[in-house]
Amino acid sequence: MNTLKSFLYQRSSLMVLSFLTKHMKKSWTLHDISDACLLSDEQSQEVLNDFCKREIISCKIENEIRKYELKEELLYVQAFRMFEDAVELSVLVATIKERCRKIVLLDKTKDDDGRYDEAVYLFIEMDQDNHRFIIDAISKADFDRPIRPIVLSTHEILKLTIDNPTYIYQLNSGIVLWSR
Repeated sequence: MNTLKSFLYQRSSLMVLSFLTKHMKKSWTLHDISDACLLSDEQSQEVLNDFCKREIISCKIENEIRKYELKEELLYVQAFRMFEDAVELSVLVATIKERCRKIVLLDKTKDDDGRYDEAVYLFIEMDQDNHRFIIDAISKADFDRPIRPIVLSTHEILKLTIDNPTYIYQLNSGIVLWSR
């Protein structure tokens, strides 16, 4: 876990929410959540009870075992996922920003079929001749999900602005992580 995230996530509720947003569409037992978040069962149970009361998660019993699942349709859950991605990408951004003009975290939390997409999408406007450096840095990044970059040079962006302005608009409509 990077140091910014460690600082921000000192509360057990954020650790549990972080875990659940990374594993949407799955149900988890108390022990699964406790183990993954490095919390005691008592701490996790308290958080899960609070989340159930606030209708952030649902609880169902399967084969006499309680299972918890995040209600991913909640807008603030989706916003939290984007915020957490931005926090977790801060080390990568620091590594590549000097060779980029812009880095944008795209809101592609759903794939084309409406299912949760576990990949993170970045639009990167690079300075000329930095493609290899940026791709290498992304491949070496300490990130627990796939990063799918769209890396374009300024020249390519100018061409696309003329040929497909809607696509360029979409690429620029995410969260700007870095801009020069």
